[in-house]
Order: sequence, then structure tokens, then C-alpha cells
Amino acid sequence: MEAYLGIDVGSHKDIQPPVLFQGGVAFNRGIVRALREELKTEVIVPPHHEVMGAIGAALLVHERAAVSHNGCRFKGFGVSEIEYQTSSFECQACPTACEIVRISEGDRVAACWEGQ
Repeated sequence: MEAYLGIDVGSHKDIQPPVLFQGGVAFNRGIVRALREELKTEVIVPPHHEVMGAIGAALLVHERAAVSHNGCRFKGFGVSEIEYQTSSFECQACPTACEIVRISEGDRVAACWEGQ
């Protein structure tokens, strides 16, 4: 735990209370207890700790869009109701012949990635 705190978490910084532990690892009660014992302070695991990073990232994007006045491409929560089509093809750009997966919304290609 000492190496984890020194290298991964605190970069050898003096960690002071209050200590808030977020992320999926906070589900592990053993890690929470080990942090509490190592830091000799209460470790707070907030509700919905597993999504706090995603919420923070979304807030940063929202703020950036407001400042840049470019708006946002967020399609809303109704995106799960959109009819998407999936397909794949073999790329001929090189001898590797990778499988490319494609997601389309009508005639528009929404995403592509290498499928291997």
C-alpha cells in the first residue's frame, strides 16, 4: 500500500484529510480499509463513486463548450432509441487485411474501428 500511495496516488505528496476515494476500486472494502490504516485518517467513499470521474469529465466538456460557443454534439439520452446498423468489411489498405467494424445511422457512418 505504501508503494501504491507513493507512486500511483500521491506521487510522494503529503496526503491530508479529508480523503475522498472515488472510482471503481472504491468498491473494494479491503483497499478502503488499507488506505484508512496507512493514512491513519477516515477515508470517505461517496455515493456513486464509480461514476464521479465520468461526471467530472462531462462537466469539464460542458464548461468548455459554453466558453468556446461551439456548442456540443451530445445527441441526448434518446440516443439509445436510434436504429443503428452494424457491418464489417476487410480493409485492403495493406497486406494485413484487418476487419473493420462499422456502425451506421441511416446513410451516415457513425463510427468505425478495427475489429481484431
